[in-house]
Amino acid sequence: MERMPILTDGAPIPTSGYSQALRVGNLVVTSGYLGTHPDGSGVVKGGFEAEVRQALDNIKAVLEAAGCGLHQVVRVNVSLAEVSRFAEMDAIYCEYFSLPYPTRNTIGVKELWGGAQVGFDVWAMVD
Repeated sequence: MERMPILTDGAPIPTSGYSQALRVGNLVVTSGYLGTHPDGSGVVKGGFEAEVRQALDNIKAVLEAAGCGLHQVVRVNVSLAEVSRFAEMDAIYCEYFSLPYPTRNTIGVKELWGGAQVGFDVWAMVD
């Protein structure tokens, strides 16, 4: 099956060896996204909530470029620099996703690029 790379300027453009997302048949798998500005100028200001929202907005932009949306996400992986912020992340996450919620894995990590506090990657199915 052909792997079709997804590229949009609505999310940070890759500057090294990765794609924003790949579409293989009906499956779309994104790279990991942090709360970074789409223009590549670094992590957004405004703290944890701003980062969560920007990271999810980056994911949303990539999914839209692939022809789908957040309602078609079946799997979410979350990386948190501080697992104690899970409830804060989850409250914002629930504004972006709805029932039936995607499956999810959340892990605590030592650090993320640029001092980011949270990262997401998703798998989605295009109708």
